[in-house]
Amino acid sequence: MAFIIYFMIEKQKNRIFKETDVIPHIMNFKIVLVCLLYLSCSFSHAQLLDETANDSLVKIPEYFATQTLKENIYIHTDKDIYEPGENLWFKAYLLNGNTLKLSTDTQLIFVELIQIHKEEDEEDKIIATEKYEANNGFTNGHLFLERGIDVGTYQLRIHTKKTLESTAKKILAVKEVKVVESVIPTILMDAEFSQKRYQRNEAIAAEITVFSRSRVPYKNTVVVAYVYAGSKRISRERLRTNDKGVVFVNFPAKKSEKATTIELHVKHQGNEVVHTIEIPFTSMSELQFGLYPEGGSLVANLPNTVAFKALDPSGRPVKVEGILYENGKKLQAFSAEHYGMGKFAFVPKNNQNYTVKITKPVLDSIFELPKILPEGIKLQVDRQTKKHVHCSITRTENIPNQKVYIRAQHRGLVYWMATASLSKERVRFKLPLEKFPQGIVEITLFNEQYQPIAERLVYANMEQKLHVTLKEISKSIFRQKDKVTMTFQVRDEDKNPVIANFSLSVHDHLYADNTNDYAMMPHYYLFSELKGHVYDAAYYFNPKNNNREAHLDLLLLTQGWRNYVWNIKQLNYVENSLDFTTNIKGKIYKKLENGALLNIPLATVNVSYPKFTSHIIASEQATFSLPIWSYKEAQGSHLVFIPFENENAVIKIAEPFRSIENITKNYDAKFPQYDLPLQAKKQSSYDAKFSFTETNFLEEVNLGSFRDRNKNEGSAGKYGDSATDYVCIYNILNCVNHPYGTPPKEGKTYRLNDGAIITYFPKKMKKEDDEKGKLFVKIKGLYPEKEFYSPQYDKNPDEALFPDNRKTLFWAPNLISDAKGEITVSFYTSDLQTTFLGTLEGTNGNGLLGGTIFQFEVK
Repeated sequence: MAFIIYFMIEKQKNRIFKETDVIPHIMNFKIVLVCLLYLSCSFSHAQLLDETANDSLVKIPEYFATQTLKENIYIHTDKDIYEPGENLWFKAYLLNGNTLKLSTDTQLIFVELIQIHKEEDEEDKIIATEKYEANNGFTNGHLFLERGIDVGTYQLRIHTKKTLESTAKKILAVKEVKVVESVIPTILMDAEFSQKRYQRNEAIAAEITVFSRSRVPYKNTVVVAYVYAGSKRISRERLRTNDKGVVFVNFPAKKSEKATTIELHVKHQGNEVVHTIEIPFTSMSELQFGLYPEGGSLVANLPNTVAFKALDPSGRPVKVEGILYENGKKLQAFSAEHYGMGKFAFVPKNNQNYTVKITKPVLDSIFELPKILPEGIKLQVDRQTKKHVHCSITRTENIPNQKVYIRAQHRGLVYWMATASLSKERVRFKLPLEKFPQGIVEITLFNEQYQPIAERLVYANMEQKLHVTLKEISKSIFRQKDKVTMTFQVRDEDKNPVIANFSLSVHDHLYADNTNDYAMMPHYYLFSELKGHVYDAAYYFNPKNNNREAHLDLLLLTQGWRNYVWNIKQLNYVENSLDFTTNIKGKIYKKLENGALLNIPLATVNVSYPKFTSHIIASEQATFSLPIWSYKEAQGSHLVFIPFENENAVIKIAEPFRSIENITKNYDAKFPQYDLPLQAKKQSSYDAKFSFTETNFLEEVNLGSFRDRNKNEGSAGKYGDSATDYVCIYNILNCVNHPYGTPPKEGKTYRLNDGAIITYFPKKMKKEDDEKGKLFVKIKGLYPEKEFYSPQYDKNPDEALFPDNRKTLFWAPNLISDAKGEITVSFYTSDLQTTFLGTLEGTNGNGLLGGTIFQFEVK
């Protein structure tokens, strides 16, 4: 008789791993027998997992999972698109990679701003490196984008000790932003094709209108149109606009048969813009079509479900229809249900040939199904309810009765296990979803040798989150410099109020990148969990989409367990992880005449902070170290290290960003791929919602770049004697009993260590001493803090007399809901008449995430 034994694995709430832990002892589990369930619902004897099974299926995989991604960081910025000379405001959420609870140990984050080059022959360029303080799993700050910064695409990357010591060879803490001279170019274009869709054998015709920001048509202006087939240029046409700023582009069928895009080049009064439009064809030259058997393989003479996904060459979904054939004979028709994805079920026969032909759009290609196994075991999901996932295990007749293990894991942690005896050809079981947090769950079937037979991904507890709503807003439409007051409500799944930590941004909609779905929920639940592109990821977290859970299941069927980052085959089995230190470490040497460096044991090094000076003694190995708080003491300034005695001494400080670059140079910086818009009859070079008002189409002022920054090394004479001299709390200059103090002031009176009183004048270094070498080294402290500017026109009415062109109206990185689960904020609009978008995101710190988006008009 077939039966299943269920196990519930209760984990300790606070699991702490030490470096001395070894695999057999890394976790303590309490394995509790829940029930022994016969298919006839009778009970029998109970048994626990034996030690070998527990090690192989639970302990060892969990150990490596906890080392894979120790910290998962999400970055919320005030907007997506910036202009030179603006501040980029951000908040980072530092969560445990396995539980999504706050990672409270991290005290320091390292931030890189990197210019991304799309061309293969150009390398990405590090623009800025800065350090910020982290507290209790959160950090926030700003980064000034200099006026001379190049326009282009940039990535804000965050590193911590935990992310650098993780065994996953990737960077998840990435936010991509764009820097533009202006979100609205000086030359604008509308393009409208003559038809909604073209056949491949039809001529292409489009009407192009060229005009200024104030809607004035550009007459007699040259427009050059290039037709491309992928990246290959296949045709060119040079035209000139008429009195209405219009040109008509026409390409015969012979030239457009393999075309994909038209690139438009326009020059006017020294300005030039390039805009690419896509040709809306009914058929395409290529189609990416994949077939994905449920459970991982097709088994003959058993019910099989096959999912499929269709994409165009640019990665956009294609709504397809097709036919399944058996030995060339039509078996059944199928069609895509959601974003080019769908599924069909059939019972394959052994030694038969199964193929698929796409009938819409019409393609000549024939797609073969994966190899069919003549015998085997299948794992299938029959249905899913709010409380359970109903599954079945089937086997072919010639597979003998055997014991199998069923494991359900979530982000590498095992939450549920069972064993089953396959004495019948079908065994059913229910996975209790109440055991799991929200997210992807991997169900794996193992044989008696603990080898995986079949795997399936399901999504658990979509509603287990922070339910955030905009409860009240003071007006429906606002005026310029008008006061906005809004109240948000935060509830859990059971409608109870929740205290949680949030960040809120409100900005002009033109500075949002609508082609990317990077947000807190997609980041933690999809982008960092699955390999490959997820098209329109926000769709699955919008409760207005009634079929989103069924469609999400299609995504998991097609994205596949092979792309689940917590699958055992994806984990990096590294015994010894990297050891990255956040302390300031240095070493002091004596430079010989031949240039060689010798250690100076027990040497004294003066350390100058902005407000005081101290000294430290190097070790026998000539090394010294300062704790993290030293960065804080030098926030917005520098720490300066100067040898106390030896004039030929050389100090070297370990540069953390150099270590970070060495560690991550071969890592993949994972930021979600952009969703290209679907082909349309009418396409514009600007956001169609842009309001062409006098305020909004003001021309920009061109600004120059800053000079290069000073180097971080030099002579002590150039830096000044205040770096070495200090006064202790008892007004003693360079006190031997207190190795720290404040810098002395010229002309002031101080005591010496022998009791003498002197008037202080700093010693001037001779020119020959100044030229002896680089005697001091300085490093940057934390990036300076700054408060986001939000005018209060009711308290300062005179401010309202000045122009206000703020694109970001409000940025609040530390909003906390009260005991009622409410947040109330107030701010003022600017002079911009446009649509403003708002994003509120956050966590309760214990694994629940959530947020909301909203918009309002200023007229």
